[in-house]
Amino acid sequence: MKKVLLIILTGFGEGREDYTNPIYLAKKNFFNFIKNHYPVLLLQASGIVVGLPWKEPGNSEAGHLAIGTGKIYYKNYPRINLSIKDGSFFENPVLKSLLEHTRKNKSRAHLIGLLSKSIIHSAFEHLIALLNFFKNNNFKDVFLHLFLDGKDSPPQSGLELLENLENEINKIGIGEIATLCGRNYGMDESRDWKIRTQTAFFLISEGIGRKVSDYKEYLKNIYEKEPNFSDANLEPLLINKNGILKDNDAIFFFNFREDGMYQIAKSFLDPNFGEFERPIKSNLFIASMTKYLEEIDYPVAFPPVKIKNCLSRIISEKGYKHLKIIEQNKADNLTYYLNGYIKEPHPGEFWKILPDYKGNYKENPLLQSELITDLTIEAIKENIYHLIISEYSAPDIIGHSGDISLATKLIEGLDSLLLKIYKFLENQNDWYLIITSDHGNIECMINPFTGEVDTKHNLNPVPCYIINKDLYVENKTITVIREEKKIRGTLIDIPVTILNLMGIPKPEDFEGENLLNKIFK
Repeated sequence: MKKVLLIILTGFGEGREDYTNPIYLAKKNFFNFIKNHYPVLLLQASGIVVGLPWKEPGNSEAGHLAIGTGKIYYKNYPRINLSIKDGSFFENPVLKSLLEHTRKNKSRAHLIGLLSKSIIHSAFEHLIALLNFFKNNNFKDVFLHLFLDGKDSPPQSGLELLENLENEINKIGIGEIATLCGRNYGMDESRDWKIRTQTAFFLISEGIGRKVSDYKEYLKNIYEKEPNFSDANLEPLLINKNGILKDNDAIFFFNFREDGMYQIAKSFLDPNFGEFERPIKSNLFIASMTKYLEEIDYPVAFPPVKIKNCLSRIISEKGYKHLKIIEQNKADNLTYYLNGYIKEPHPGEFWKILPDYKGNYKENPLLQSELITDLTIEAIKENIYHLIISEYSAPDIIGHSGDISLATKLIEGLDSLLLKIYKFLENQNDWYLIITSDHGNIECMINPFTGEVDTKHNLNPVPCYIINKDLYVENKTITVIREEKKIRGTLIDIPVTILNLMGIPKPEDFEGENLLNKIFK
């Protein structure tokens, strides 16, 4: 059985070999050395393979969840999309129960949520799928209560979105727009209950709002008269008084992101609600796309996925000790996300969480990297750990700064520190050193097409270096070098590889593969 030191350089991807990439620009003897003599695998770290929407940049939560659990756990948006694609959405038991309630009570259904061009809080296609659900079941009494965006969508895109929705409604033959208001009312997160949330509640429940028969003309006039107007501030509009909530009706909140819907959902769902006086409709069926309120039990179409297994748990159950070293500002990466959203350490799992660096980043872009390096070497010397995971936060933090010269300096500093660890492990054949990342960032700090500074995460793969003297090669062939520039795996392969090295069988629920079997020779 081998021991493993996993080093995660957060925000350290594989970028272009040009001026946009400080990793390419930096003087880096160690990185060049391991690239020339040890296996290098490029791993996909963004989009659907880490549970994110297609073509969405990777992030620390998704990346560490994949590294820790060896399985793709889809985020809400792609999870719902996949269910629409495979048809299971239209057989969802919560939607079926909602339909049964309305038929039994001869009542109506109300769909409440954000109408947006983005896919941050809600998705246009999810709303259309809901309308198709009712069409498939020959149910026509469906009313829409929509919040216009203006924040994650262009400020005055509401009219265009409503026209697109109207076209879809005409095609499907289901749905009537009953009310409209800006998201600053319907999705307030500031706890401004009595002004914003109360206003949206009374619009939907009692029809209290400006009566407008032609909302398109109304919005056109606002856009013309107020160039700086944002849809987010649209006053409550009553479009169809027949679509106001009544006794025995059903409500479905269709946002897939939880935070923006907490207040409005709580005002309908909480039996002990006390933020403002509200009229109570009897015998309502209320459900939501995802779980907005943890403290209340109610029907949820896509409840949170419970993660049963993770790398730390498996190692703990085998009786092996393992250590995690990280700075405070990124601590959740190793202590929460990597553990599959478990907040407490497992038996035999130890955390060394360092205080954040308080000095000037420009004077020391390495932040706490030197201390992390020293503590890692000391932990190896203790000879009690079978797995050590050390995470360096600096690449992601400096990558977000937009300062490419500072980033280049950081890479050169990291290169020296990692060489120090390598030298210490060089003659210890019982240790494997794996160096990888959770997502891309620092390797692309200038947009190659516009020349603008780029401070965002990206779609780039991340490198994975597997280092042990048994894997050393004197000279790589041109074929190997070429093949190593291809993506050969994903982040969920990392924990499977670690378990394999430690002599622990791959659990049934892990979907990744052993990267040692993907090394091109």
